[in-house]
Amino acid sequence: MRPLLLLALVGCNAPPDMDTFSQVRVHAPEDAETAHATFIDLFDSAEETLDIALPAIEDEALSDAIIDAWDRDVAVRVVTDIDRSADAGVVALLDAGVPLTLADDSITYFDFNILRDVEWTSDQAIMSHAFAIADGVRAVNATTAGTLDEGTRLVLDLQGEDLMIDLWIEHNQVFGGSDAVALTSYSSAAKSIADFRWAYSTQTDQLMEMWLGPQERLTKRIIDAIYSARASVWVLTDDFANDGLAAALQDKAEYDFDVEVVVGPNHGSSAYAISEVLRTETPNVSKHRICDPGEVPTLVLIDYVRARDGNRYTSRAFLLSHDLYAAARLYRSSEVINDQLIDGNLFVLNDYDAPSGAMEDLQQVWEDHLGLSTGGLTCP
Repeated sequence: MRPLLLLALVGCNAPPDMDTFSQVRVHAPEDAETAHATFIDLFDSAEETLDIALPAIEDEALSDAIIDAWDRDVAVRVVTDIDRSADAGVVALLDAGVPLTLADDSITYFDFNILRDVEWTSDQAIMSHAFAIADGVRAVNATTAGTLDEGTRLVLDLQGEDLMIDLWIEHNQVFGGSDAVALTSYSSAAKSIADFRWAYSTQTDQLMEMWLGPQERLTKRIIDAIYSARASVWVLTDDFANDGLAAALQDKAEYDFDVEVVVGPNHGSSAYAISEVLRTETPNVSKHRICDPGEVPTLVLIDYVRARDGNRYTSRAFLLSHDLYAAARLYRSSEVINDQLIDGNLFVLNDYDAPSGAMEDLQQVWEDHLGLSTGGLTCP
């Protein structure tokens, strides 16, 4: 098993500092209040520092807990999307004097490929991070947080020194103004790579990866994993607008791999033309849609079942903080929402033996959403 090989590199005896191992607990609350309770518990536990990144702060229970931490002299820093500046929680934080950065504003620059100015509005540049770090020792990350919509959120309760450092570096950049729309003179992301470790060993059989966008191409990593799948690919997301991802799914389905996609009520809302690729160019992919409004997390499960040769290969779960948007900034010369202009994260859980309890819980999330869906991509 991969984690045991990593342990063997440091010697025969377990290292005395067990903080070198990351700990991860997975939750799948079906409502905002339960998901936010994990964040509030973290906020309440902070004694010295509290670094927070949320895509929205509609829930004033979150802002109340943040203000309580600020009032007890915890050094608090908050980042949220500029488009959510009118949220009740954001207004409360500003009124209380809590340090807060509004990130991911609009962006315009000259594109030399098409020889004209291109522009994305602030609602096309997205701050999708939903994490918080307390005292540099514990963090909570979710597929989304801060909104009050019904629906499942995937929540990771995390500990581990290396992981905390990398998350803190990412937060420090966005809070300081180096967000996804801060570009160099060559129109590339100004942010630097924050996660210096490609993976984090845990005290279980799972190996965890964390990747941070846009400096690392998150949807491309999912595409690469789909091409490498040996048994099954199950995709869950609200809005699917990625033609490269659609091509990867069709490639696997054409060779009789188990490939299924479940999209949510907002499918087609970001780039209808790209979303149509899933409908028109993936005839072998089994497609379903959830039509009732509510949060739909982005979850991709790879090789949960045994392959046709009877072997069980590494099961992988991809938890992404935003929908499966386009990988390129332009589609047929038109600006579209894309993962190059999104501040977000991708967590990957790898099981080298039979699926763990966490993996089984995520598989159940997939099954639950499949049960809520109808066949095809059209809502009645």
